[in-house]
Amino acid sequence: MTEHPLARSQPPRSAAALLGLLLTCPAAQSAVAATDALRFRVFLNQDPIGEHSFQVGPGPNGKQIVSRASFDVKLLFVTAYRYRHESREEWRDGCLQRIRSSTDDNGTAYTVAGDKQADTLTLKVNSEARRLPDCVSTFAYWDRDFLKRPRLLNPQNGELVEVQVTPGGTERRVVQGRTVEAERYRLRADKLDITLWYTADGRWVGLESDTGKGRTLRYERI
Repeated sequence: MTEHPLARSQPPRSAAALLGLLLTCPAAQSAVAATDALRFRVFLNQDPIGEHSFQVGPGPNGKQIVSRASFDVKLLFVTAYRYRHESREEWRDGCLQRIRSSTDDNGTAYTVAGDKQADTLTLKVNSEARRLPDCVSTFAYWDRDFLKRPRLLNPQNGELVEVQVTPGGTERRVVQGRTVEAERYRLRADKLDITLWYTADGRWVGLESDTGKGRTLRYERI
C-alpha cells in the first residue's frame, strides 16, 4: 500500500502506498463488480484506528476509483498521529489515465495531479513536475492483477516503487463472519512489507503490514 500513513518513529509508516501505501490500480478485468464499494476497518495491533474505502465503478472511458482513508492513532487519549487521504483515479485498458489525490500525513500535505499524454503520464507532485512511463499502475489492492506489475505508483507522493511479490499458498480466514479459503501474497519494497489475501475468484478480503517496532497494520472487510 503506497507508503501508507503512520510514521515509523510514531505509530506506523508503511502500507497505503498502502495507499494507497494504503493506498488505493490497474483497472482492467478484475473481480470487482461494475460498481462496487469495498470498506475496511483498520487496526494498529488490536486497536481500531479508522477506515479505508474504495469505490470502483464505470468512468468516462473505462473505470473510475475513489479511495478514502482516515486514521487517528491515540496514546493515553491524545491523538498522536492523524492521517487523511483521498485519491480519484481514471483507468483505461489497465493503465492509469488520470489521478487527483490529496493527503494530510500528520500535518505534512501532499497533492498529486497526473494526466496521460501521448506515451507518458505527466505528474505534478506539490510544485514538482515528473514524467512517468506510458502504462502505470497504482497500488490497486482491489484488483489482484496489480500484483503482476514490477513497479507501482504511490498515489500519496507520486513515487514509482519497485516491488517484489511472492505467492504464499492458500489458508482459511474469517471474512465478514464467514470462514473462506484465501490465497496469500507477500508484497515487498524498500519500506514496505505487506501481506494480502484474495478469494479464488479474486475478491480482496484482507491486508496486513509490518510497520516496525512490533506493530502491525491490519485491514478487515466490513
